Amino acid sequence: MSDTILVLGATGFAGKEVVKALARKPGVQVKAATRFPEKYSAPSANVSAVRLVQEDAATFAPALTGVDLVFLSALPLDADAHTKLRPFIDEAKKAQVKKIVFLSAIGVEHVETAPLRQIELSLIASGIPYNIIRPNFFMENFSEGPFSPTIKQLGKILIPAGDGKYSVISTSDIAAVAVELLLNEAHAGKELTLTGPAAIDNHEAAAIITAASGRTVTYENIPESALIEGVIASGAPESAAHYLAMLVAAVRNGHCAVITTAVKDITGKDPVTFEAFARAHKTTFS
Repeated sequence: MSDTILVLGATGFAGKEVVKALARKPGVQVKAATRFPEKYSAPSANVSAVRLVQEDAATFAPALTGVDLVFLSALPLDADAHTKLRPFIDEAKKAQVKKIVFLSAIGVEHVETAPLRQIELSLIASGIPYNIIRPNFFMENFSEGPFSPTIKQLGKILIPAGDGKYSVISTSDIAAVAVELLLNEAHAGKELTLTGPAAIDNHEAAAIITAASGRTVTYENIPESALIEGVIASGAPESAAHYLAMLVAAVRNGHCAVITTAVKDITGKDPVTFEAFARAHKTTFS
């Protein structure tokens, strides 16, 4: 039996890994959702691009045509994500989608007003079979994401995380879990917190990056206001800056140090260590 799977955020950190993992599965057709399908480079013949703009609900039904399964993700740091993806979930129900796997975030089940929690609740209420995965911070934040510019330019991790620890996770592990959940009906209804194998603070992260790259990287605990100002100065919306500050505060306050076995429980493989990740991405730190 062949499944057609729509992957939202197909060019994002997690989404592109989900596409790559699905592309290797026989009997699967992948629709990679992107706002610019004409610019998309498909990794294999069973992957095709489809236009989907989360701010434009008119793009939802065409993208969902012929779709069996969905990997759902919000735009990064989008404080209005719930207002955009509730209509998508409604459209997915009309399209008789068989299952949605939603990429949420660690701890949001405890914050009823959080945008991602609002999406979770809409998905649960929809009646569509689902899974929710709540990963910790991505390891890619250091190599390509919001922590990377100051690492590359200054040799510093500059965030207001105090001495808080977090069990950072590689997006390749997130994707491996998501793909297993999408393709295995037995997992329906599971809600999983996904973490790496160890909780580290940013002093440890800096030391690991230093050892892997050969470039001295240090950590500086900056004021939260400095993070917000820096994000806004980079061109991001003020709401995104405050969203990121809220996430980092969760690290600072000790809410992200939990370690789970969910990756191995679902995939049968241990998650990637930050040391292995740093070695594999050492050229990105300079």
